[in-house]
Amino acid sequence: MTLLMDGARGGTPGRPLDVRKDELMLAAGRALLLAGRPAALTMEAVARASGVSKATLYRRWPHREALLEALVLREAQPLLGTLDAVPADAAALAEVLERFLDSMLAFVTQPAYQAYLQAIAALPQPQADLQRIWRLGPQQAIDAVATLLRRHAATQGRRWPGAARDAEILIGMAMGLELARILYR
Repeated sequence: MTLLMDGARGGTPGRPLDVRKDELMLAAGRALLLAGRPAALTMEAVARASGVSKATLYRRWPHREALLEALVLREAQPLLGTLDAVPADAAALAEVLERFLDSMLAFVTQPAYQAYLQAIAALPQPQADLQRIWRLGPQQAIDAVATLLRRHAATQGRRWPGAARDAEILIGMAMGLELARILYR
């Protein structure tokens, strides 16, 4: 899924989509999400905060869940992009994983992200929102690391059957204490 809905205009004639408005809407959505909690992210609030009509917002993202997914994916893509290369040897694999973990920790130590995690921990959230955020954020990172491990093993003519478990353990070890610090302030 792209950040903009594919075929949002459906090939109909008219003015092209204004990407500046897209940036305004995504920035407003991010600010609402990080300042409040997932429940604060409503289509009305994003339209109001970005200064666009609800029709413009709905043209890009047909419902709140699509907007939430776009926001989470927008945050995750730069981190996941560090895992695109297929390392040739163990030293290169360690280097790629180290870069990824450094980027991930830099992301989660941002004050806005810390406030977001604290808000999530402190307030009841709709289960569907939390599951969606997990699937598009942490689970996607685990899956990307597992894929990297499998691809690396394949270049060596081997398999890595426990790649998903090992990826989850690696990310969990890197994040564990940092998340505790964030949540307990």
